[in-house]
Amino acid sequence: MLRQRLITASLLFLLVLVLIFWAPFLVFLVFLMLLAFLAGQEWGHLSLIDWPNGLALVLAALPPMLIFSQHLPWSALAQGSVIWWALLAVLLMLMPPSLLRGAAAWQRPVSAMAVFPVLLPALLFSLSLQQRAPQFLLWVILVISADDVGAMTFGKIWGRHRLVPRISPGKTWEGLLGGLLASAIMGTLGAWMWIGAAGSSLLSGAVLGLVTGAFAVLGDLSESFLKRRADCKDSGQLLPGHGGLLDRLDSMSAGIPVFVAGLYYLGWWK
Repeated sequence: MLRQRLITASLLFLLVLVLIFWAPFLVFLVFLMLLAFLAGQEWGHLSLIDWPNGLALVLAALPPMLIFSQHLPWSALAQGSVIWWALLAVLLMLMPPSLLRGAAAWQRPVSAMAVFPVLLPALLFSLSLQQRAPQFLLWVILVISADDVGAMTFGKIWGRHRLVPRISPGKTWEGLLGGLLASAIMGTLGAWMWIGAAGSSLLSGAVLGLVTGAFAVLGDLSESFLKRRADCKDSGQLLPGHGGLLDRLDSMSAGIPVFVAGLYYLGWWK
């Protein structure tokens, strides 16, 4: 399983690397639309709705409609995403992940509609970064990937204390600390490569990586909550060794908008 997971992750990273730096914008847009459609399908199935394809089509159609409008308030969208994920963190701590099948009927469409504030900002910012500063898109992907690898490594070796067992029994506090350490290191390295070697830049990069990693964990937990409610282990079987596409995009959904908000705050993104 680990070998299969590593092979899939390596192939995905090579594909994304090529798309970030060498694909024309329209090709990258079509790629993200395909991701949005497949992720929307998985989200619809986890929300137990009868129209997952309709949900997926709407999610896939929104990025080109919005990105070509040229009037998106990018800074406000980044700030709003931070507020959204902070509020979602509170909800995840308060709401028990009761099974969706036994819940009131209105909860299924509400669960389905949540896909838009969860995934859409990350898709839009990915498009903007690829067009204007592709190195920053690679940077945030590396920060979030480092968080994932660090959490998995620390969790397997030293994991003893469960983080949020009612939502994700496999996550531990030790894994969380390992992931945050790895994302802070990657944030520092990215700042050194693309911002400058000044001490203030390196410190800001470390904090940016740390905060991005923390929110990436929140994105992961939000999808775990959804899977708990649907009584599913994985969101799908599309990616060998990983499960579904949402199982790879969950941390990106929170990490990318928060990273961009940090770039605005630090003055590294205009």
